[in-house]
Amino acid sequence: MTTPNPTPARRPRREPSEAQLAALLLLPAAALLLGVLLFPMLTTFRDSLYLNKLTEPWLQGFVGLKQYAQMLEDPRFGQALRNTLLFGVLTVGGSFLVGIPMALAAHLPGRTRGLARVALLLPWAMPPVITGLIFAWLFNAQYGVFNDLLVRMGVIDEPLRWLSTPGLSVLAMVVTIIWKTSSFVALIVLGGLQGIPKEMIEAAQVDGATPTQTFFRVILPLLAPSLAVAFIFRTISAVQVFDIPYTFIQQAPAQGLLETLGVYIYRTGIEFLDFGYAATLSVALFALSLAVTAVYVRFVRDGANS
Repeated sequence: MTTPNPTPARRPRREPSEAQLAALLLLPAAALLLGVLLFPMLTTFRDSLYLNKLTEPWLQGFVGLKQYAQMLEDPRFGQALRNTLLFGVLTVGGSFLVGIPMALAAHLPGRTRGLARVALLLPWAMPPVITGLIFAWLFNAQYGVFNDLLVRMGVIDEPLRWLSTPGLSVLAMVVTIIWKTSSFVALIVLGGLQGIPKEMIEAAQVDGATPTQTFFRVILPLLAPSLAVAFIFRTISAVQVFDIPYTFIQQAPAQGLLETLGVYIYRTGIEFLDFGYAATLSVALFALSLAVTAVYVRFVRDGANS
């Protein structure tokens, strides 16, 4: 009589650690991001090393970094870069000066809170191209609403040529971008305001703090993380701005003062059919966005550690 072989004992199944589980869950998203972001970036950098101008097909070929040297000597690139930085400083600062009071008006209890929230959502929901067309019409020298109001109020004697005067065209576009983007800042700040415990504000009021002191010494420091996030995203979008400047350029004779890097890239690739140089400009724009993001992330990290 033979004795049956005993069934070997199964080894206990090892459960993945939290770090391994997190890596497995993030793997599909990471693969998607690599495919959507990394592949186009590498392709753009590769295209920047080749001359690819459809109007001169006989000149196509590998040129290395020659187009980068051309970009550094291109006066139009320098002008577009200065315009981008100028608009970025003015519109980012202006969007915070307008967005924070909008968030406070939408947060504080009162009869106007509902109206403030509607006014907050309207610019954010409107497409940028439509915003540019509407404001280009509002600033029109012949039938624009702004000129009509200023003349009726006695501020000016005759209509201003907003879109054809260099300084005024820049001012008109900056005002338009601030109106469009301040609602984004207000939404993020409003979320930060709703996360502040009421007990801290009430404690400051019990201690005799005025509303101004409560805002600057209690509310504003607690809003620092929200402000940092809004600052980073607004700066990146300001560097990459395209829609509103391009819309204004179609209506404004002073095109050189309104052309940003995004507009210059579009016109180089789509209008001039110079895809190689457009890829070079795109790499420069990406490097500028990356540098701005790195500076702000390091600033926020240093502020959090201090």
